[in-house]
Amino acid sequence: MTINDDKTVAAVAAPVTSKEVKEKIQSRKPKQPIFISRFSFTDANMARATFKLGSKIDRRFDTKVSGLCVILRASGVKTFYAHKTVNMYNKKKNLWAPNVVYKKMFPWANNTGFNCEAARDKVSEYLDKIQDSRTTTDDDITVGYTTKKFIKTGLDGWQFRDQSKKYKEAVKVNYVRLLKSYVLLETCTPELKKKLTAPIEYNSIVFNKPLKDYKMSELTDHAINAFKFKLQDTPQSYNSVHALLSLVFSWAKFNKLFKGDNPFEFVKRFPKVKHKKKLPDNKRDEILDYCSGKAFDYNPHFLLLVAMVLYTGFRGNELFGLRWTEPTTDEEKNKCSGWLVKDWEKLDQKSYIHLHDPKNREPFTAYMRQPLKELLIRLRKKLYADQKVSWALDSVYIFPKTRFNGNFPGEHTDSNAVRHHLKKLNHDFGLMQEINGKLRPFFTMKIGRKTFGSWVAAERGTEFASRSLNHKDTQVTRDHYIVPEDSDLEFEFESKRQSNVVELKKKLK
Repeated sequence: MTINDDKTVAAVAAPVTSKEVKEKIQSRKPKQPIFISRFSFTDANMARATFKLGSKIDRRFDTKVSGLCVILRASGVKTFYAHKTVNMYNKKKNLWAPNVVYKKMFPWANNTGFNCEAARDKVSEYLDKIQDSRTTTDDDITVGYTTKKFIKTGLDGWQFRDQSKKYKEAVKVNYVRLLKSYVLLETCTPELKKKLTAPIEYNSIVFNKPLKDYKMSELTDHAINAFKFKLQDTPQSYNSVHALLSLVFSWAKFNKLFKGDNPFEFVKRFPKVKHKKKLPDNKRDEILDYCSGKAFDYNPHFLLLVAMVLYTGFRGNELFGLRWTEPTTDEEKNKCSGWLVKDWEKLDQKSYIHLHDPKNREPFTAYMRQPLKELLIRLRKKLYADQKVSWALDSVYIFPKTRFNGNFPGEHTDSNAVRHHLKKLNHDFGLMQEINGKLRPFFTMKIGRKTFGSWVAAERGTEFASRSLNHKDTQVTRDHYIVPEDSDLEFEFESKRQSNVVELKKKLK
């Protein structure tokens, strides 16, 4: 600084240091893009964060605040996410394992209130919303919540009670139907819903809410007995729901959703009703004659189905998915129930039908009886000769699906598709019966199976019937099928020596 004569002061610029010159030069250079996965989330740094070309999901994580990340997209949008490690169900391993869950917050926009500072301030609120898929306290978890969890994750993968097998598709459908109807009350009739939700007094206690609203920890044997009392008119339905809910509780306890006891283990089910029914022998023979007669030409697939259940005793689902030939891939195999064994059509040798996954999960090969073989050959010839049914040649299934005048060669038939034909057959043979004021068909696929089993038992004995039905033991056959009476076992052994009474009389003389 210098002092002039007019007493004014002149300012002299301070010398510029090399450091300041360097900073000025750097400030003029363009900022380098940020590609590293972890950096401090500031608006300046966020502006430099650049999407990595070729990335499916480009995530970056904040080094200062845990649980905060941003996902970059090729379009230039940068969205904040809260992330947290929680236990989730692993379908492949069939167990609960740690997994990272991401919850979307909001896109980054500088100077709008949705910047990095706002993301850091609000991330804790979003983290609180991410909870363990398993409810951690018994106080919060309800029967309805657990049932939904079981439907969503418990039916995939391996069976809970047998880790070597998976649930069959038909079993899963039935389980879901029962749980949604009787527990979640989502698909039940208005009458059933009213019955299950109405207050009831049982053992001097009023139970006034449906089963799904009970907390797992508060569901007692008294509440279950009240539920059982409501379903006393349909005992077998209750038994099915009881067994299924017991499975849900055991599954929940195994996966640590619930820590208490299984209350269903302390409640007995209704006695099992064993229906021993079959077609009268004369009706059975009349239906078989009808299936192989002139009527076959007008409804070949359905009448073959009826004849097949009476000649093999297969269950409905085992019949519906039968193929003409063995599948070549696992996908095709999983879609079918079985197939005709190679060379089945040769008349000079025995033929067989193979079921690869029946109810007891053990493969089973059944003998094809001659009348059935002749009907199968007759159907095969008819497919080539009759244009009305030639569409079925495009199907690998013996019983392709046809419903509402529509043909579906890529699918096999089911119980709904044959219901109308079964009802007509019962009408024609006088087999309709009145149940609860309504006429119901007596002959069904199940009655056909029972008729076959009883037929074999009468001809060859209970042991043959049990093996022909693929039962695990003869007791199952005796419990559910009409077999030779136990009175046949009441006989005396022939004695080659005289009894003690006779010897005593001789001595007294």
